[in-house]
Amino acid sequence: MENHAGLRAGLCVPILLVLAVVSLGGLGATAEPQAVAYQEDFEDGQAPGWNLDPGWQVESDGANQVLAGQGHVWARLDQSFEGDLRQSFRIKLLQGRIHLVVRLTEAHRYYIGFDAEGSDLNKQYFPSEFHEGLAGLASSHSFGRWYQVDVVSHGGTLELWVDGVRQWSYADPLPLSAGSLAFETLDDSTAYVDDIAILAGASQPAGPSAPPPTALPPVAVPTAAGSSPTSLTWVRTGGPLGGLGYDIRMRPDNPDRMFVTDAWAGVFASNDGGQTWFPSSDGITTRTGPSGDAIPVFSLTIDPNNPEIVWAGTQFLRGIFKSIDGGRSWKKMDGGVLENDGITFRGFSIQPGNSDIVYAAAEISSWTWAGRERPGREFDLTRGVVYKTTNGGLSWNAAWRGDNLARYIWIDPRNTDVLYISTGFFDREAANSDPVKGVPGGEGILKSTDGGKTWQAINNGLNNLYVTSLFMNPSDPDILLAATGNIQYPNGGGVYLTTDGGAYWTHTLRAGNSVFEAVEFASANPSIAYAGSNSEIYRSEDRGHTWQRVSGGEYWGSPGVRAGFPIDFQVDPRDSDRLFANEYGGGNFLSVDGGKTWADVSRGYTGAQARDIAVDPSAPGPVITAARSGIFASYDGGRVWIGLNNPPAVSMEWNAVAIDPRNPQHLLAGTNWNGLMSSDSAGRSWELAAEMPSNRTGWRAIAFAPSDPSTVYAGTAGYYSAGVFNPSVPGRGIYVSHNGGKTWMPVNDGVSADAHVAALAVDPSDSQRVFAATLNHGLLRTMDGGQEWKTVGALGHALSVAFDPSDSNIIFAGLDRGGIYRSTDGGTSWKRASSGLSPEASVADIVFDPANPAVLYAASQQSGVYRSVDGGTKWMAINNGLLSRTVNALALTRDGFHLYAATEGGGTFRLDLNGQPPEIVSAPQTPQPSPTATAYQYQAGSPTPGASARGVRFCGGAMLPFALIGLGFLWRRNLRDPR
Repeated sequence: MENHAGLRAGLCVPILLVLAVVSLGGLGATAEPQAVAYQEDFEDGQAPGWNLDPGWQVESDGANQVLAGQGHVWARLDQSFEGDLRQSFRIKLLQGRIHLVVRLTEAHRYYIGFDAEGSDLNKQYFPSEFHEGLAGLASSHSFGRWYQVDVVSHGGTLELWVDGVRQWSYADPLPLSAGSLAFETLDDSTAYVDDIAILAGASQPAGPSAPPPTALPPVAVPTAAGSSPTSLTWVRTGGPLGGLGYDIRMRPDNPDRMFVTDAWAGVFASNDGGQTWFPSSDGITTRTGPSGDAIPVFSLTIDPNNPEIVWAGTQFLRGIFKSIDGGRSWKKMDGGVLENDGITFRGFSIQPGNSDIVYAAAEISSWTWAGRERPGREFDLTRGVVYKTTNGGLSWNAAWRGDNLARYIWIDPRNTDVLYISTGFFDREAANSDPVKGVPGGEGILKSTDGGKTWQAINNGLNNLYVTSLFMNPSDPDILLAATGNIQYPNGGGVYLTTDGGAYWTHTLRAGNSVFEAVEFASANPSIAYAGSNSEIYRSEDRGHTWQRVSGGEYWGSPGVRAGFPIDFQVDPRDSDRLFANEYGGGNFLSVDGGKTWADVSRGYTGAQARDIAVDPSAPGPVITAARSGIFASYDGGRVWIGLNNPPAVSMEWNAVAIDPRNPQHLLAGTNWNGLMSSDSAGRSWELAAEMPSNRTGWRAIAFAPSDPSTVYAGTAGYYSAGVFNPSVPGRGIYVSHNGGKTWMPVNDGVSADAHVAALAVDPSDSQRVFAATLNHGLLRTMDGGQEWKTVGALGHALSVAFDPSDSNIIFAGLDRGGIYRSTDGGTSWKRASSGLSPEASVADIVFDPANPAVLYAASQQSGVYRSVDGGTKWMAINNGLLSRTVNALALTRDGFHLYAATEGGGTFRLDLNGQPPEIVSAPQTPQPSPTATAYQYQAGSPTPGASARGVRFCGGAMLPFALIGLGFLWRRNLRDPR
């Protein structure tokens, strides 16, 4: 169904009604009814009866499922039709040209070229007889817009109708009278097809003198200011890349069927080898997060005995889920698990030859085993448990408990009584550690020879007992690789090898920061192994005895993207050089050359914690999102995202972004790894504009003065974790630049000096008049550019503030758990303006429609997006299609037609208030690296071509750990207290 706002809420014409209208008097009016010979809308996510070349698949276009093609590939319908036909479908061309193929047989075809410049009819007799340009019309077809297309065949006449208007007619003296339907995209093409209907029956030709076609009932297209909120539907863009990725798995009998998991966004599946992804969490009922819609899936394993059985486990809340239909639907199966809260399932293992016997490895958080949060030197002090079922998940019993979390379980296929457990992780600390004395503690690796009844530590030779990954050689189960290391206890970390079933371990790889997160053997060639850390990827060709670094050094990943922590590898069982990595910190990456170069293959998969968003003031298509996983831009309304993490800002933990209102190439953005960054090339390169204000203080808010963009204000805020600002940690107040962000100076007095600033707003007509929303001093105002600040309105814990662009005496302020307040006298007095909102809503952003200031939008961190059409007097939720309702920021295009939402764990969503997606614009070209830089270039066969990236010094050892605190006990604290 069409992706216009509101169609799925009742404004669209159902396909059967369309067919009925057409048959009673539609295109080429006929007195006889037409029989429906075929119809398909792909809403079940399948394409039955279609032969799809790689490059064609069913994927999401907003809330709808469509048939999508990219590259020079074919989609052919396995059904042939004779006689008079009307072949009806919708086409959305995103780039290039598509051939609409009718009357296709092994001997011949008609193919209609459809592109931005019009349409043309051609005929081919295979293999090499072409009759081109038989008919055609030069007419404009916009990229990114849906067109209704009808190909009418009657006798020897062929006609093309577009949106109810006949484009051309051709009477063929040697007509093709039978054949199938197909779609052929070309080399540079991307196109969507939907709502296919083929009607057979008598149909009079619509000649030049024929009456115009009967129009279908018009679809109500909402306007930006006047549409009802219930008629609007959000589009999930599927980006930018990011989140807390964990496991990645390939189906052994069909490696193109893949899964990734994300601790914010659940399970994602791919049917095309990782080129595109779609959510697959139906039935996973465990939910968390401030808005209760985060799907915290950590682990996933495919049953090697029966790949239709898949197991998944959740984070922090009890949840073991089983699928018996290949991951399409899930059922909760965790009876017998004692812990309800504070348990995270980190891995599953299924006994070879017996799918009823399954082991589940888990972490138990301190607030569960100790009754209160117990931080170690930096991370939560955790214990571990392994649960076992012998009846396919109907009931579980603990088979092991210990003083560190359990991650991997391996079963010796020669003797299933022999099991191995790895314990520990890079961002958790063992319950038996001593944070004060710096004693690391840990459990290391354990082995059972009696089916899990008893366990023995097998740590001989291990110099670090935090075992983040364990992998058994597929050709010799006595050979295992172990990745070790912890951020707080890195000594002795690296990669270890045993060749005797754990009797002794040899330290075969010492490198980098000594904290490795993943190891894996290649099943296609078990002599090949891989090991990865956040900064380096290594490869071994002698079963892990010796290693060579193949990428990284200071960082690795695809151009423009700072890869996170490679929690899990998956080597393609068909090709030992084809390696996937899912990142704790965001993104899924593919190497096709043994780890040397990498491409981002995250299209459609995101769990991004998007913190800020900005739109180009000159065009509705470009949008920039700042997220924990980096900073990213889209130039087509969010369909494709490009990483802007370019030198010297190849980093994570981005919190704020602002676009110069007079120069969209000029960006300012804040990251808690680097500081305040400036770009004059739309993010293709960066310069450091201002250092971090102090330890554990970052830049949270940036605002250009609309009347004088050379004046810019920036607000600071404090944190325990670099990824999560904490209102209990003071900031360093407010800074100003008078040269567009090149240099900065503090503008504070005693009131603002330690302000924890969440948002800033500058008077549209006075660059000296500024409001600052702070979480420790309420709403502050200056009338003199920051020389003096005063608290106004007694509005505590302010999260957002905005000026009415048409009247600067009208200001709105959003509070943390306090709703919205409005002032009509320049901030002197305030009244609650939360009708329709929860009075305890945390309002993180407020934006005005620039075309109609009576229309406002507000972002709640608990309940989504709200809209007011009466100047903020009343509000109504507009959450249709908004799958993640923890919304941190909003951005509205200058024409008021496209609203973007940055969500916590769902990436970016788009609302098309005019019923049409924004037009695609060209992305700026990334400059080539200098000759001395390390270039990461895509090789032939990589999924997406990209530009080169350059090395940058990785953040210091003191900074990196803080980026992860929020993923442990402090993230748990934030779930309890979303502030």
